[in-house]
Amino acid sequence: MAKSSETFFLRGQVVTDSASQLRVESTIDLGAFVNLGSSKPQILRIHSIQQQICDSDGLVPTVDASGAIGEDRTAFLNSAISTKPTELGTGDMPQLNLDEVIYTAAVNFTNGRNSVDNGFQTSASDIAPQHLKNGILVGVDTLYLYVLGDNAFAEDVHVNFMLECTVEPATRENAIAIALSQA
Repeated sequence: MAKSSETFFLRGQVVTDSASQLRVESTIDLGAFVNLGSSKPQILRIHSIQQQICDSDGLVPTVDASGAIGEDRTAFLNSAISTKPTELGTGDMPQLNLDEVIYTAAVNFTNGRNSVDNGFQTSASDIAPQHLKNGILVGVDTLYLYVLGDNAFAEDVHVNFMLECTVEPATRENAIAIALSQA
């Protein structure tokens, strides 16, 4: 097991289906890092989450150009990470008002030339551990990854997550912090 002073990275991937506009889910197993039932309980602290959005070759995904000449074509993609599974509809995404949500982001791609092209990309993270003073403490065995992209992409989109983490002993103080923030 990793020591609390060692930083390590966890990775996960979600691949969208460009033909549909449904939420896709995946998980990251934390069982090797979070252990609350032992004589030396430990939890995970996530310091930052980075997100890469690409096609199957690692390139910027292509936006479909099926529109009128001169018409901009925009594709969107939303992502979220949660400490609990959600029971939302297939076209919905977890929102920050849910205690278990620890990361959300949105990306827009615009194809202004009306050709099958990568176009322009804009992105925003609504919340991520690096936006907070001490990151986010996690005391669960699984993280749930969610991605929802629309059908304006000309190909399936790969969303890759990289989490910078440390493991630390579970204390009364950080157990209370987890209980209050991820009730």
